[in-house]
Amino acid sequence: MRSKVILFLIIVIGFTLRLYKLDARPAGFTWDEAALGYNAYSLLKTARDEHGALAPVIFKSFGDYKPGLYVYFTVPSVAIFGLSEFSTRLPSAIFGTLLILLIYALSRQLLLTSPLRLPSPKLGEGRVRYEENSPLAAALLLAISPWAVHFSRGAWEANLALLLTTLASVLYLRRSFTLAVLFFGLTFWSYQGAKLFTPLILTSLFMVFKPKIGLKQIFYSLLLLLLTLTPILLGFSSQSGRLKVFNVFSYTRSQDSISGILRQDKTDTPNWIYYLWHSESLDQFRGIVERYLNHLSPRFLFVDGDWSNSRHSTPYQGYLYYPEILILVMGICLLIKKFDSSSKFILFWLLLAPLPSAFSRDIVSGVRSLPMIIPLVVISGIGLAKLSKNIAYLFLFSCALLIFLVYYLDLFYVHSPHYSADSWLYPYKPALQLVKNNLPDFNRVIITNTLGQPYIFTLFYYRIDPTVFQQKSTFVANQSGDVGEVTNFDKFYFQKVDWPARRGDTSTLIVGNQYELPDQDMNPPNLVRLGEIYLPNGIHALRVVGLK
Repeated sequence: MRSKVILFLIIVIGFTLRLYKLDARPAGFTWDEAALGYNAYSLLKTARDEHGALAPVIFKSFGDYKPGLYVYFTVPSVAIFGLSEFSTRLPSAIFGTLLILLIYALSRQLLLTSPLRLPSPKLGEGRVRYEENSPLAAALLLAISPWAVHFSRGAWEANLALLLTTLASVLYLRRSFTLAVLFFGLTFWSYQGAKLFTPLILTSLFMVFKPKIGLKQIFYSLLLLLLTLTPILLGFSSQSGRLKVFNVFSYTRSQDSISGILRQDKTDTPNWIYYLWHSESLDQFRGIVERYLNHLSPRFLFVDGDWSNSRHSTPYQGYLYYPEILILVMGICLLIKKFDSSSKFILFWLLLAPLPSAFSRDIVSGVRSLPMIIPLVVISGIGLAKLSKNIAYLFLFSCALLIFLVYYLDLFYVHSPHYSADSWLYPYKPALQLVKNNLPDFNRVIITNTLGQPYIFTLFYYRIDPTVFQQKSTFVANQSGDVGEVTNFDKFYFQKVDWPARRGDTSTLIVGNQYELPDQDMNPPNLVRLGEIYLPNGIHALRVVGLK
């Protein structure tokens, strides 16, 4: 009873951290979030996506072909609260809160109750006492984790995939194999990164715990998995272009770079030395190893988080708190000391989790490596449970953790908008509000595409009728496989602003940046300045003008 009360309080704390000012922090709203929200709105109104496809499993969106499970989970939220930042992000906040309960269940299964657990070859069947408190410790650490909180406060499909993966793992450990297979299969419906990570984690579970499964259960499980994956497999060809864009093997060195290496070896053509030490395959392998190790580095875990993308982390804050260094090291030592089947699986999960990111083009990624948070929290929970045996040490650690939690919240709520509002596309909302206020006075609206995908924000914030958009829009696909763009619909045009060509227009409202609409050239007699948009740090973002 006492554990249940404590767990309930931990969940309340976690939900509060994920829900408070959900619509305003992070400051801004990304095009992916707007696409997820608007497609949920379109499903609610028409049972079709923005492009008119009936109840799709994979959403075309910008041409990035998003797995659609998050969209379907967002439909009830949009139906209840209307189309807004809050309703789009709310499912992720709920997923992040449910994950607290699941990390408790997973830790409990791994350390205490799973019938699949095998004894330690060193310690036998004996249960170490500190493990009794490990599940609650893991739940608390996840509830306040900067990594988990951050990706629960945006509409991140990876957060849903992590929830499903953890749930499937819990079910597997409880010998509910058919249900486990179902939820593992659903991860493919939720996030692209699951295509690599889910097979790896499922294979690890099977290899480590070696369950005895009857042929009948194997047959039904495989049949269910096939039925779950069939819609995804049928749509795989449409996703191949986008996968190619992010695949590390799609990027090779330039000819100038190769020529430079050959000149250093005093040769004009590749020889055996080149293929032995400087080949393209070796260079790609070195890059994969570098990206993999980046995710295990102190800089990534404790100092900066994802330093390559300010959208993925809070400034001056790693994904773990500094005091967690102590309990993480303690937990790893205790796992290695015991080294039973559960210890092996936890360490396998930790080592496999960075792989989806290591094989992508980005040098580091907090979103693709999000599954790392599960083993890190379980391990840290073991260390914290061990530390809690000494009340004085526990008190000192708790004080330190509380200080760093308050520091993180200050960074997130007060300071992060000054550092990352641009990457969260903060300017779109105030700019479109200015456009909306003046829309009746103009016959044409031109919005710059320099920030990316302006059309989806127009659909989202104006709640455009999906049937109208489907009939009047023009989508231009990207021939290289990257995202395409909608160039126009109705009286809206989305393009780079060519001011010399536009300055003679009439009845035209234009949204552009200060380089497209230079201040010194804002002098046509029919021009009206409608407003200036600034980032929270005072940097100019967009200018809105009208040509009467």
